[in-house]
Amino acid sequence: MGRGLVSLALLATLFAACRAEIPNPTGSCSAPNDGGRAYYHVPGDDDTWLPDCQNPLRREYWRVFAVSAASAYTIPRIDGEPRLQRPCMDATDPIAPLVERYGLCASASNEAEVNRVNAMAPVDALALTHFLHTQLRFTAAEGSSLVEPWAIPSDFLDVCQRAGSISGELLDNCDRIRKGWDLGYMLSPAGATELAAGLNELYGIPPIP
Repeated sequence: MGRGLVSLALLATLFAACRAEIPNPTGSCSAPNDGGRAYYHVPGDDDTWLPDCQNPLRREYWRVFAVSAASAYTIPRIDGEPRLQRPCMDATDPIAPLVERYGLCASASNEAEVNRVNAMAPVDALALTHFLHTQLRFTAAEGSSLVEPWAIPSDFLDVCQRAGSISGELLDNCDRIRKGWDLGYMLSPAGATELAAGLNELYGIPPIP
């Protein structure tokens, strides 16, 4: 190798070392990949996925990506998230100071607010997403064709790949996702109910007693 030239393997090693410098406040678990999700989100080259090592569920709906040891954002963004209304209304809730600090009780309405949400301390972002995962349950209101919260496309595909009987309606939507048809999901109320149940099973969310 000539002087001044660096092999691709060495560059990859140096890049991985840079990523590893950002500590995970929740423990020593390792991210299995860069945290990107097909048909939904591609992290920036300098972003490091910090998984919640104490996540109560089988997977993360909200993921934390650090851009430095002092700054992180979440995907999906959590400003205006309905599951934060409890700490928004109760100042004694342990999460309330964080909700107030980052202005999360309503959706960001200007660039400064967006920048604040996208520059949380990693420890704060992980505390907030951990709380959200304790509140997560996918639902479809009676007679509605919508699942709340919205099904991330890669999660929808994983539901379709589960063992067991999957309706043709869900399989058709999964085919639409793979083809990149950006027209949204086309679900009947029965399909929305089936998808919500499949997502809860996928995440390990126990049924309501």
